[in-house]
Amino acid sequence: MQRNSLCLQLSLALLIVACCLLPSNAFNGGSAMLRGGVHKRQQCCSAVSSMRSSAGSPFKLLILHGKGDNGPKFAKRIAKIEDALAAEREIECVYLDGPVELAEDQYAWWNLPPGARSFTTDKYLEVDETFKVIEETWKEEGPFNAILAHSQGAILTTVLLAKAVKEGFIARPDKAILFGNAWPRPFEELVLAMGEELRNRDVSFPKTLHVYAMNDQTNPPVDGRAIEIKQLMGAGAEEWVHTRGHGIPDDEASIARYTQFLFASD
Repeated sequence: MQRNSLCLQLSLALLIVACCLLPSNAFNGGSAMLRGGVHKRQQCCSAVSSMRSSAGSPFKLLILHGKGDNGPKFAKRIAKIEDALAAEREIECVYLDGPVELAEDQYAWWNLPPGARSFTTDKYLEVDETFKVIEETWKEEGPFNAILAHSQGAILTTVLLAKAVKEGFIARPDKAILFGNAWPRPFEELVLAMGEELRNRDVSFPKTLHVYAMNDQTNPPVDGRAIEIKQLMGAGAEEWVHTRGHGIPDDEASIARYTQFLFASD
């Protein structure tokens, strides 16, 4: 009897140790690596907001960083925005790392020829791998209510929306917020075809919010054609103009605009 009691105590001790070794986010939201390049965060809204939020599944966001960034780093960069959204309703954010490794902890959605820009080049190197990653993520973690993307991630999202409209691609969010976007020149014909179809449609899929600054020196909205993309997106396109260059504005007014756009009529 004493031996059995000793074994039981030892088992309980081992169980406690094992639980202590688990990451804190094994039991709640937080950030957890699911597999290579995919980082998932879930936040519950406040008790007051819970009464307003819809029952059932959380609002799911696929979040795409810019060139040279990565998912966890980008999550820290927009943490204030994420927290504000989570104050309104339960959200689930999936941050991807681009599949093209530029350097340690620096990723992209494609490579470019030497000296080229995404809005001037004729070819995106390794972009097919990116489409595979997006498709796999959409199947395993989606579907997503919205995409939130910056810079090269926003350029990619423009292509994804065009592929959804014209080719039936699986990545078909209801809404997208595009920060510091630019023209995806290798997919120019596809994007123009999307614009033509959206002009002839009665529906306003996809709904897009185009966030840009006229003093953006990285992707100038005129030369980089971000304004033209907004015009192509039809009746569902809105804009938010700021003065923070290629950055992502997270002031109170900007966050209120993102919240209203994402959750209105949700």
